[in-house]
Amino acid sequence: MWTAVAILAIFLVFAFLMITQRLSTVLSLIFMAILIPLVAGVPFGGEQGILQRVIEAGSIRMASAIAAVIFGAWLGQLMVQTGISQSMIAKAAELGGDKPMGVAVALGVVVAILFTAVGHLGAVIMVGTIVLPILMSVGIDRQKAATIFLFSMATGIAMNLSNWQTYASMANVEIGVIQQFGVIQFVLTGVVALVYIVLQTRSVASEWAVGGTAAAPNKVESKQVPPLALLTPLIPLVLVLGFKWPIVPSMLTGILYGAVTVDFRNAPANLTRSVIDGLRETAPAITLMVAIGMVLNAVFLPQVAEAMSGLLRAIIPSTPVAYVLFFALLAPLALYRGPLNMWGLGSGIVGLIISLGILSPQAAMAAFMSTERVQIAGDPTNTHNVWTADFTKIDVNSITRKLLPYLWLVAALSALIAGILYV
Repeated sequence: MWTAVAILAIFLVFAFLMITQRLSTVLSLIFMAILIPLVAGVPFGGEQGILQRVIEAGSIRMASAIAAVIFGAWLGQLMVQTGISQSMIAKAAELGGDKPMGVAVALGVVVAILFTAVGHLGAVIMVGTIVLPILMSVGIDRQKAATIFLFSMATGIAMNLSNWQTYASMANVEIGVIQQFGVIQFVLTGVVALVYIVLQTRSVASEWAVGGTAAAPNKVESKQVPPLALLTPLIPLVLVLGFKWPIVPSMLTGILYGAVTVDFRNAPANLTRSVIDGLRETAPAITLMVAIGMVLNAVFLPQVAEAMSGLLRAIIPSTPVAYVLFFALLAPLALYRGPLNMWGLGSGIVGLIISLGILSPQAAMAAFMSTERVQIAGDPTNTHNVWTADFTKIDVNSITRKLLPYLWLVAALSALIAGILYV
């Protein structure tokens, strides 16, 4: 019991350090990965020790997910640098005309499509610097514009292939399970996001621009891109969902398709430049995945699992009704890198739940994918939330307050479906 208390204390200490931004998430996770097995009695050296089993083996545990992230960033950079993304946004703005609701819905759809393929802060900045001024130029205020953008982004990320591979690697489950639940979350998030956009824009039809320097929506500058090139972000999705291709080959096909259709002559140069920039962009995410891999290996050690078994079995529900209520009601614990956040403390918690057999890997991952719906657009510690708030000149916490009821609803509905399908 004392060992479990010590491990819990380590979780709480590093949660505090992350929330207060006194220590980065990456360093916090690495220290947790070392200290947790240490207090559980795992030797530091030797073949079964922390150096070998946690640091060395853990650093490559997420290798397949890291590969997916690299190829995803390559695809995203190619779309940015060749003008595919900008062209999609410009056409959506033209389609929406000068009506705030029409512009917001059209741009929301395009942002969602883009984020099935692109990701990370660089893509957020690129898309946001175009989309946010357009939204504000038709009379949508700064806070509404910021939340519409982030909600649309969250919709697309539910179908992001790199994330799918990450979740599959974390829980060691078949990618088909992640795909199935990812599609469900895409639909749920999209429907609630559409309702949110309609509610936020129905009363701004006659308002003047609140801020920003964008031109009218139908005059957004963009490169001339062949129509076929605009299908680039959909190619990997079609190959994965329709033809059951693996994720990395599907994204590589999308990359080659985009490079050839947008500019055949300069395809080699575009491919080279975009892969270099993509690698640079993914460095923070790759570092975080390496740290998460160490934490997962640490909590899967028998000594750690045995120490935590009694405590977690008393807390984590295993019956369908209790499972749904627990993860639906406590979904906000995914905020501030909390215990239900897979990109924070939750990376260790989900590993413990699976290693102890409290929930099946499918049920555990579906639960944390459900709570992720609150985190992805609502967590003030997200770099994309911070950037969006800074760009629109609003308080980052106001985004959380505005979106939390809607994101919580999506998380609760996701937990309900997860309970039906996997528990």
